[in-house]
Amino acid sequence: MKKRILCIIMTALLTASVSACSEPEDMSYPEDTTSTEAESTSETETTEEKTTEEETTEEKTTEEKTSEKKDGKGADFSEYITHEAVKPALWKATDTKTGNELYLMGTIHIMGDDTLPLPDYVMDVYENCDGVAVEYNVNELQNDMDQIMDYYSKMVYQDGSDIKDHISKESYEAAKKYLEEKNSYMSMMDYYCPGFWISNIQSMAFAEIENLSLSGIDSYFITEADKDGKEVVNIETLDIQASVSLGYSDKLAEFMLEDTLEACKETELVAESVAELYNLWAKGDVDGMLKLEEEDEIPDELKKDYADYENISIYERNKGMAEKASEYIKDGKNYFFMVGALHFSGDKGVDDLLEDMGYKVERVK
Repeated sequence: MKKRILCIIMTALLTASVSACSEPEDMSYPEDTTSTEAESTSETETTEEKTTEEETTEEKTTEEKTSEKKDGKGADFSEYITHEAVKPALWKATDTKTGNELYLMGTIHIMGDDTLPLPDYVMDVYENCDGVAVEYNVNELQNDMDQIMDYYSKMVYQDGSDIKDHISKESYEAAKKYLEEKNSYMSMMDYYCPGFWISNIQSMAFAEIENLSLSGIDSYFITEADKDGKEVVNIETLDIQASVSLGYSDKLAEFMLEDTLEACKETELVAESVAELYNLWAKGDVDGMLKLEEEDEIPDELKKDYADYENISIYERNKGMAEKASEYIKDGKNYFFMVGALHFSGDKGVDDLLEDMGYKVERVK
């Protein structure tokens, strides 16, 4: 089961925007859908129940929280940290004809208690840059309802179908039941693709892990850049970010949804698996992250579907990222380029693609 959980964790950390949009305060309806008075009342009651539950949670004693952890309802991320110090992977790409340089770092879209402060070799690059280039400006996204609604709208089936037309009734009912128990199900969600459901359920599982923040390295540097008056540029579009949630075949989506629900029953195992990836990131072992991903136990009949998904979520995006990096180098942009560490893994990573383009690429750390 652990390897299967790693597969789920990996997909959860593939984009920056997922964590920013994982818990909507509002959601858009498909144009041809209307809500009934009964649904509206139900959703109002759900909101009131959620508020009451949050207030109750705040009043819980330390003893009760400890009891929850013993019952498997919580886990401490920090207990699974094994690395000695945070030393993320860093590269320098140089155009030998012009001398233009670009520093690139592999990030992770979460943080632990030990993540900050980052080492001097990372902060020196930041201090000397004119701006940061990130997958997508998640801080701006979180504060812009128009962008959030645009992102959500990409998750809606455009052909008039709903999720029940794409996965089995059993899987749908299990996912719906889980969300209802968390006071997070709304009838309009039926019009959203399984990837949207998977992302929300994953985020709920992560939220039960103590000392784990879904505000990642990119978010930290965006905040610093805003404070320091440095430029923040998006490497990808919302369409590209959304492609990760939309890239599943129906069969793979159902498999991932079922496994996600199963994983949520074992919070400590999820915490351990997230930490396993985090420890590799902290050591700068990007190839180790890919090795874990390749060891995931995907059923034989879904291996082609998963390979297609990898191509959409990783390798095609790597090409676009490398092209953007090349554009920045050619234009002499002094940006600090940062994307998820998995995009540097293996022999088709952003660094390898830049090397293929003729740039001199050196691993700095």
